[in-house]
Parts: sequence; C-alpha cells; structure tokens
Amino acid sequence: MAMSYYTGFRPLPIALTALVALGVAAFQASENVLNDYYDVKKGVDAPGAPATLHRLHSVYGLGLSLRQVRDLGISLLAFGVALVIIATVALNRPLLPLILAVGALLLISYTGPGGLKYRGLGELDVFMTAILMVVGSAYTVSGRLSWWEAALSVPMALLTASVVLADNLRDYDWDKAHGVRTLPVRVGKGMGKAIYAAMVLLALALPPVMLWPWGLLVEASLPLALPSILHVAEVYNLGLRRAVRFRFYVTITFASLYAASIALAH
Repeated sequence: MAMSYYTGFRPLPIALTALVALGVAAFQASENVLNDYYDVKKGVDAPGAPATLHRLHSVYGLGLSLRQVRDLGISLLAFGVALVIIATVALNRPLLPLILAVGALLLISYTGPGGLKYRGLGELDVFMTAILMVVGSAYTVSGRLSWWEAALSVPMALLTASVVLADNLRDYDWDKAHGVRTLPVRVGKGMGKAIYAAMVLLALALPPVMLWPWGLLVEASLPLALPSILHVAEVYNLGLRRAVRFRFYVTITFASLYAASIALAH
C-alpha cells in the first residue's frame, strides 16, 4: 500500500517493508506464544485439549515450562518494540508509539488481562489488530496516514480473524465443557459457522468493489476458499491436516493477489 500510493517501488521502501515485516512477525509470534502461556495458566489448554492435539503446543508439544514460554513471548515482544523505537527515531514517525501502545494492548488482551477470547470477543480483537498492523506498517514505510489504508486492510483482517474463528469452532465442544465462552460458544455452533462463511466471502467480495477491476484478481483464490468453508460448516470433511493446509493456501494466495491488485489499481 505504502509503495503503491506514496513512495514507489524503490530500494529504500522495499528495505523498510522487509524490516516492518520482521517486526510484525515478531509481534505475531509473541501473541501466539503468550496465548499458549495464558491458556495453560488459566486451565483452557490441558492434556487432551484440541489445541494440544492438532499442533505443536509450546508446553505440551515442545515441552517448555510455563516460565520459558512466558519469557520467550516477552522476548519476541521486546524485539518488536525495539524495532518500533528504532523506526520512530530514525524515520521520524511520531505516531508509531501510539500505534504500538494500542497494538500491544490488543495483543495482550486476547488471552491475557481482559481475556477477550474468553468473552467471545477474540475475533474482534484479532480483526482490529490486523487492521492496526497493516496501517502501522504502511505508515512506517511512507510516513503518511489516511483512512484509505484502514479501508484496504479490512479484507485481509477479515480473513485473519476467520482463522481464529475456525479454530474456536474446532474447539467448540472442549471450550463449552470447560466454561470457555468463545464466540461460537456464545452464539451457537451453527451461527458460528455462518459467521465464518460470511467473513471469508466478504473478504473475497470487497477487493473488486474497492479496486475495480484489478480487485477481481483476488477471486482466483475462491476455489481454495470454498473447500475451507464447506469443511468448517461440516458439509464436507477435508480432514484436519488438509483443512489447515487449505486455510494456509487461501491466506497466502489471497494476500499475494490482493497485494498485486493494490499495486496495479493505483
């Protein structure tokens, strides 16, 4: 976005984009690790929980202690913060500390203090975090801020939040039995499936509207998205591993095509 609308595809903006991607990856990794920490600490993740069976869990898969998981999460967060501080000073981006403060609050509030995930607000938290990551990244590269970056970030934020909703639908029975009031538990599994499908389809529908006609490129990811929707809706069983792969393929394909659409539409 920043390079398409403001800076052009030149060496310095490309280098800044790579640096920003590193920082965003550190923040995302920190959130994932701290989620494991808080879920175990609060008794949500325990031996036999879906999160411990279907992926390499920090505690029950890697065998790290809670303290090690906490320290790793904090270290990743500190690394991201350090990059933000450097960018603020070196690039004269005075709004970055404010964006960082809001982003850190959203990151920690997901499963930490506030526990938005356990109140059925986890998807909203992730949606807002994703928008902030995109807007903050574009601002870091270009030094400019507008509502257009926020609007363009919505399709990717919807897709990102849908991944969290799919995980919560997978964990529905466990969460309900253990008093974890995620969004599907609060609204019902059927409504949760409908919301998931709506989020993915809306993410696919928005780019052509905002970036006509180049936004149509994103529709090439529809053949990958539909099996994922049908699996989550329990209409067709892909098998968990294939379903996870499909979600990964959808995200990568969508993001790549959407970036191309933005670049071509300007």
